[in-house]
Amino acid sequence: MTIINDIRACLDTHLSGTVGIPAIARQNVPYDPTTGTSFIKVDLVPTSRRPAVRGLNPQQRYDGLYSILICTPEGMGPGAGYDLADLLLDRFNATTDIGYTIPIDAILLENGDNLLLENGGSLLQEISESPVGGPVIVSIDYSEVRTSFLDSPFYCTPVTIAWYIYS
Repeated sequence: MTIINDIRACLDTHLSGTVGIPAIARQNVPYDPTTGTSFIKVDLVPTSRRPAVRGLNPQQRYDGLYSILICTPEGMGPGAGYDLADLLLDRFNATTDIGYTIPIDAILLENGDNLLLENGGSLLQEISESPVGGPVIVSIDYSEVRTSFLDSPFYCTPVTIAWYIYS
């Protein structure tokens, strides 16, 4: 995988392991929200790639945002979104390091650009060694809640998580 896909997989997997959150609408994957049912929408926003030190072959620092939009049914008040926001802020607490290792042993076969898994799911990227030859470690710089807004029939609360990784 590329480093950006490694980062996305790491953050998406960490989010998926959060107990008590509604369905997740992922980037570029069809999702049809159901009126009256909460969901969250995620976006990975890489913001920079810069050398961490000077030299001939410097380590790179990648920075970005993991944007989570919490959508609760209209008319429930702001508390429903803020309860989920608090849960996510705890899960993506500042100074947290999130590790991710690609489950190589679960892969059955390649099917074009998809890798089929024993559980019937598929990964949408090719698997290769991570850039550092081991697990991917993404560090959380900060996490914060933004101002909620109405997007009828949902009331949405944005959560922004700033991340970085050295590669």
